[in-house]
Amino acid sequence: MTALQGNFYEIALDGMFEVVCYWDGFGIGSDADQRRLLRRVRGWLSPGGHALIEVYTPWYWAQAAGRTMTIGRAVRCYGFDGCGNRMLDTWWDVEDPACAVAQSLRCYAPADLELLLEGTGLHLVAVAPGGSYDAEAGRYEADAPLERAMSYVATLAPVS
Repeated sequence: MTALQGNFYEIALDGMFEVVCYWDGFGIGSDADQRRLLRRVRGWLSPGGHALIEVYTPWYWAQAAGRTMTIGRAVRCYGFDGCGNRMLDTWWDVEDPACAVAQSLRCYAPADLELLLEGTGLHLVAVAPGGSYDAEAGRYEADAPLERAMSYVATLAPVS
C-alpha cells in the first residue's frame, strides 16, 4: 500500500494503482472540477483497478441545515444550498463570531454521480451507504440505509 498526501488536482503520481481512494472532500469546487478530478483518477488506475470515492448525499445535509453545535470554544453550524446542492459547514470561535470560516461540498445522489461520470472514462459499479447521525437522539448509526446516509462510498471502474 502506498499512502500519499497532496492536492488531487495537482499531485503528480508515478505509475498506476489498483485502488485509488478519496475521502471527505469530493465535491469541493464545481462539477467541471469534479470531472477533471475523475479523469485524473481514471489515468491513475491500472487495468482492472477501482476508485473508492466518498460522496456526500443531498438528502442528509438538507435536513441537517440549521444544526449548530459547540465543541470547546468552537461553534459549528450546518447549512444547505438547495440550488447548488451543496453542504455548507461554518465554524467560528465563540468569542469572535464575525471571524467565521466556511467550507462547501457539492452533494450528489447516485443518479447525479452517474451523470457526472459521463466523459470521465469511469462508470459506477457499486454504492455502499455510510452512516447517519441522529442529532435528536445523539446517536450515530454506522449502517444506515442509503436514504438516511450522510454519505456513500462509490466504487468506480474504468469504462471498458
